[in-house]
Amino acid sequence: MTSIRKRQDKYQAQIRINGQSTSKTFTSLANAKSWARRMETNAELSDLPKKKYQPRNFNEVFQRYLQEVTPLKKNTSVEPIIIRLLMRSEWAEKPLSQLTRRDLCSYRDQRLQEIKATSLHRQFCIIKHAARIAEEEWGWHANSSAIKTIRLKTEPTSTVRRISQDDINLLLDAAAASRNHLMQPLITLALETGMRRGALLSFRWTDVEFDRLQISLQKTKSGYPRRIPITNAAEVVLLKLFSTTEDREGVVFDMSANAIRLAFGRIRQRCGLASVRFHDLRYEAISRLFEKGLTMPEVASISGHRSLSQLMRYSHADTLALVDKLRS
Repeated sequence: MTSIRKRQDKYQAQIRINGQSTSKTFTSLANAKSWARRMETNAELSDLPKKKYQPRNFNEVFQRYLQEVTPLKKNTSVEPIIIRLLMRSEWAEKPLSQLTRRDLCSYRDQRLQEIKATSLHRQFCIIKHAARIAEEEWGWHANSSAIKTIRLKTEPTSTVRRISQDDINLLLDAAAASRNHLMQPLITLALETGMRRGALLSFRWTDVEFDRLQISLQKTKSGYPRRIPITNAAEVVLLKLFSTTEDREGVVFDMSANAIRLAFGRIRQRCGLASVRFHDLRYEAISRLFEKGLTMPEVASISGHRSLSQLMRYSHADTLALVDKLRS
């Protein structure tokens, strides 16, 4: 609300906005009115939503995401590699104002010729999350409406691939001959505990409770701590490692994820099992827990799965064992 009063030979303009008032004195009525109109216009503009910042391209979103969001995640070794790979894509370098859904669909179709749908799905999860963070938390315009509509057909979940005992013996023998003396006990513990590679690398000697025969995992993929029973074979391996370690408060396996990848790659090549992945050891371990007669909740407490539907893959893994039981 604006009011102008004449006092002697001057004009005092007063404007009240949102309960607050300000005033100014002028020598002419025209100047007073002009000032009042300018103040009202500025007040109206300040109430309008500010225009969002639009990055030059999606690479600018990736850069900030890589600096501020990725380091806060638990497992950060792989995501930076994926993001830098995405940043070399043609669509990520295109001006964001010109980026369309067709560009992303073309990239999707091209990549499906080169990698599995599950791998591409993980990449698009990062893209969509980066766009959402940019708009909701940074106040940027990241064209998330076009990105979130991209659909990917994921292949049906395959049954768990089992590793025969003969193949496991070959892996253990090849690991015994490896230059890395930790590979054989690492493979054994992976089979005996069902722990993921990240958990095997992160648990410490202070997490091993020999008196209670269990390993207390504090850092897990799901974020929920859990306790894993120590089997007879696992106890033998852990006691042997414990007797030779100097740092009895440090990590049990003092090595990097990349070191495991390279060493396991050499081991499987040496024994002719190139298709076997390190993660297959976890699959085999969990499948064996079902074969020992453990219930789903019991297996889930060891494996760390939060959904029983995921465990159904393991409960139906060994159909040959079911045939033997039915025919015996």
